[in-house]
Amino acid sequence: MPPGDPAPHRLFGGWSATRWQYAALAAPPPGRVVDVVCDLGGSVTLSLTATAFILAFDVAGRGRHSVYGACEVRGDELLLRPEGAGAPTSVRFRQNGDTLSLQSDASGWDFDGDGGDEAAAFVAVLVRL
Repeated sequence: MPPGDPAPHRLFGGWSATRWQYAALAAPPPGRVVDVVCDLGGSVTLSLTATAFILAFDVAGRGRHSVYGACEVRGDELLLRPEGAGAPTSVRFRQNGDTLSLQSDASGWDFDGDGGDEAAAFVAVLVRL
């Protein structure tokens, strides 16, 4: 690393989800929970650098999907600005060694299968790749 460059943040690198859960905040019934990894047998990976992120999903029956864009670490928040999106999404994080937890009360998931996301709280646990 060249002199004067900041040390890389401990979050930077690749992560694989062992839990990626959405809990409905409204209809369908509040409290309905879907875990992409445990319930749907999907896989979720997250790659983070000082300036960018790539989030990739592979879920049976829903296919593969990826989101990428700019990222920034601010205290215990990870700000993600997907390509083409306006405002960034804020996700709280906590890291303990090679385990990362993420949480947000402002997420969404298509619980009823109509193609539109319903409001959801989100929590995830990932391990370093």
